[in-house]
Amino acid sequence: MRHQTLFLKMITALAMAFMFLAPASVTRVEAAAPFDLTSEQIEAVIEDVFTKFSAFDAQGAVAYFASDGMVEDPVGTPPIQGAQAITAYLQTFPTLFEQIKLHSLDVTVCGQEAAVKWRLRFKTLTGNVFFLDGIGIFKFNSAGKIQSEREFFDLAYFLAQLQG
Repeated sequence: MRHQTLFLKMITALAMAFMFLAPASVTRVEAAAPFDLTSEQIEAVIEDVFTKFSAFDAQGAVAYFASDGMVEDPVGTPPIQGAQAITAYLQTFPTLFEQIKLHSLDVTVCGQEAAVKWRLRFKTLTGNVFFLDGIGIFKFNSAGKIQSEREFFDLAYFLAQLQG
């Protein structure tokens, strides 16, 4: 019985020593803090994306997107997934339009998302000029890049104007 008591005391002492020594040798691994953009930064990014889009600078606009970002333009059409596919999509606009001009942009930011009311003026290669109003929803990821963009506008009207 004496050996059993001595054994319990030794195990208890060893356990207590381990409790105090183990935390000193453990390296804590913490996740990187999320990158939260301010409202002003989000608004500036969106304004620059629209400016680059209007200037037919696809690569400049896509630089703000996550590599696996997604664009649904407009909502209800198949999403465009990934920076390379988004770049290719934006590069089609100069084949349709002589000019795209941003007429208004109203950005409302909530957290790491923004709702954007916009008005664009398009001039087709055939000289047809028309305005298009819409609303975009942008979501930013933890790295501060656009993860998704969803655009709401009248697609039937837009396509009819391309024919005119």
